Amino acid sequence: MAAMNANNIGTCQANTSESCQLNWRGNMPAMTEKARPYIDIAQRLKWHRETIVGLSQADYAQSIGFKRSIYSLWEAGTHRLSLDGALALRSKYGLSLDFMYEGIDDALPMTLRNAWRDRP
Repeated sequence: MAAMNANNIGTCQANTSESCQLNWRGNMPAMTEKARPYIDIAQRLKWHRETIVGLSQADYAQSIGFKRSIYSLWEAGTHRLSLDGALALRSKYGLSLDFMYEGIDDALPMTLRNAWRDRP
């Protein structure tokens, strides 16, 4: 039986052997290792929620009109903060889009900018 890879995925017969599944899994990243491509955005959101506002995820999400489940994905860094979410945070808390997406703190209100720069 041919080894499984992306180029010959169709070479294994259904219900014939587990070896094809094992070979295919060997070529794939572990499913338990979640990629967190937006961790930088997540860290800024979590810092603001915990340090500045002092709310739980559920209360913080509700304060901007979103479900906790959506917000928790943003804060985990697995999903990118939506534009609607960023605009809601800007409207409610004065966070700039530059800060949320890029980490540029120049457009933050002075008290938030100082708190961000003074964090440990």
